[in-house]
Amino acid sequence: MYKILLLFILLIGISSCQKFESFQENDPSYANEGYFIKTSLSESDLSNFIVEKPIPIDQISDMYVDEKYLYVADYAKGMHIFKNPKDVKPEPLLFIKIPALRKFTVKDGFIICDNGNDLISFKISGLNLIGNASQVTEAFAANKANFGLINRKSNLFSFPNYPIERNVYFECPDSVDFVVEWEKKVIDKKLNCYR
Repeated sequence: MYKILLLFILLIGISSCQKFESFQENDPSYANEGYFIKTSLSESDLSNFIVEKPIPIDQISDMYVDEKYLYVADYAKGMHIFKNPKDVKPEPLLFIKIPALRKFTVKDGFIICDNGNDLISFKISGLNLIGNASQVTEAFAANKANFGLINRKSNLFSFPNYPIERNVYFECPDSVDFVVEWEKKVIDKKLNCYR
């Protein structure tokens, strides 16, 4: 009798199972817009540090000021350094390309920052040798006594490979290392990632 009852319960359980539809197909927001990868970086791109003449700021992600300089992080692009930070319009001095920069600090002549998943530090003690932006040259960047990458600690962070917006569908970044820019568009294909 016990075996027949168990078999009966099992048959009812199997016959009552139903296929669940994808939540995406029933979500009214899914048919609208989603986020697609616009710009990405590979792991090898993270070693491309370049000192350049000043460029316009795009997206500020962090700032720091001391007695001589104003440091501004441009999200996933690099760092802008300005002279005379107490002036109404600080003077642009240079731009350091740090491909996946988000946050940083400045201490004892070093910039310590994230770069993708890594923590890196730069020596910047030679900034006082630059009179103005026109003197920023490759020779300055090549002089390791003044400027240069000092240390790298790998894989200390998790770079956010998703849009900052919440409750959105986005293209899964399976084939790229670091997504640094997203583009919002009308969904023309199924997006399987949601945040």
